[in-house]
Amino acid sequence: MKRIAIAIFGIMAWVAGWGQEKEIVRDTNTLLFYLKSGKWQGHIRNYLMATDNGRKELTDYYANALGIDVHYETAMWKGFTAGFTTSFVYNTASSDLGKPDSVTGQFNRYEIGLFDLARPYQALIGTIDELYLSYAWGKSKVVFGKQKLVTPWLNPQDGRMRPNFQEGLYLDWQDIKKLRVELAWLYRFLVRSTENWPSIAASIGQYPSGVTPDGVRSGYANNLKSAGLGIVGITYTISPQIKTQIWNYFTENIFNTTFWQTEVEWSLQKDKSNKILMGLQLHYQTALNEGGNPDPTLAYIPKNQWNWALSGRLGWKNENSQITFNYTRVGNQGRFLFPREWGRDPYYTFLPRERNEGFGDVNAFMVQYSQNLPKTKTKLELAYGHYLLPDARNANLNKYAFPSYNQVNINLVHQFRGILKGLQGQFLYVYKGAIGELYEDPRLEFNKVNMHLYNLIFNYNF
Repeated sequence: MKRIAIAIFGIMAWVAGWGQEKEIVRDTNTLLFYLKSGKWQGHIRNYLMATDNGRKELTDYYANALGIDVHYETAMWKGFTAGFTTSFVYNTASSDLGKPDSVTGQFNRYEIGLFDLARPYQALIGTIDELYLSYAWGKSKVVFGKQKLVTPWLNPQDGRMRPNFQEGLYLDWQDIKKLRVELAWLYRFLVRSTENWPSIAASIGQYPSGVTPDGVRSGYANNLKSAGLGIVGITYTISPQIKTQIWNYFTENIFNTTFWQTEVEWSLQKDKSNKILMGLQLHYQTALNEGGNPDPTLAYIPKNQWNWALSGRLGWKNENSQITFNYTRVGNQGRFLFPREWGRDPYYTFLPRERNEGFGDVNAFMVQYSQNLPKTKTKLELAYGHYLLPDARNANLNKYAFPSYNQVNINLVHQFRGILKGLQGQFLYVYKGAIGELYEDPRLEFNKVNMHLYNLIFNYNF
């Protein structure tokens, strides 16, 4: 795969350089003209991450990753567009990410996500992330091939060196005012922090899979059967202040998930710069057939399982400030599941570096404040979350044996100016503390709670 990526990148770079000649062929009926008329974009990213697991006997980690991705796109004949993206990530320095912790026997959780989960000692990673052909008309388009989709549940995730990508057919229809319809059928997936393009079924289980509701280690990785993933999304802008959307994710033979969200921004009569924010999300999920495999220990979701979730938001914002109070309730009929490989959850209580997928009977509270400083081109975000989960030993409702916890996030983002225009710096600090019973078991603590996580990130776009 790396050799293919390097070869394609070299060929396209040569074509781009060829297109910079002073005398350009003007015959618009040739492939050569379209290749020369294409546009290039680049992105360099450096990510330094460190984990402090609190207790001296538990292993701490660090890693620094340097990456580059290059995107090329050219407009072709009568609405057709072709493009590709290739990326490379290099491990410039790190602790031993393939060595298990001596106390718990568990492996690194966060830093390895900068590279390849399956190959912790591989220094260089190269992939073809996008390779597509699209056709546009009016405000609509259809895309076929490798691409990056952004939906509430299937999304690029919250950030490492490279996001998620999907392969299939995608339709984005916007030719009726205020209405947007998105349809997709996907059959392959490039999961963040991996290198290969497995089928939809095989993409589930690339990340740690926890335990079954009976407490047995889940074995669904590479044991599921599915023809693919179908997505339907309808977004309707009722007014400039009100927008509603409904999504359905049909994973053939495994599960079906429906998600509805409505958000309102209500301006105060005397001062239109101040707005009240309100949001409501409803979520329903049910298993299909036998959850991907007739053997319960190899199924992704138990047969006949269903569950629901509700998430709400109330807040206030003006031009430079925003504060929100958020709550999520997950029902206790079972564990609410959605492959972590496919994206992060969209609940209003979500905070980067943790998620509440895999649990039932959850009460989550989160308050978040953000402040823009226009003069310095800096943004500060502060957040506190309080997450009440089922007992860590309640396998029926707690897939990953995770104790209840609280979380503090401090996120600082700065846009550089002058000669460094295009450079963005970010510092994210995360603390997670235990508020649930740990049973004096370090496996319930390691890489989960009573820990500090430091992230220093630089992005340069050109």
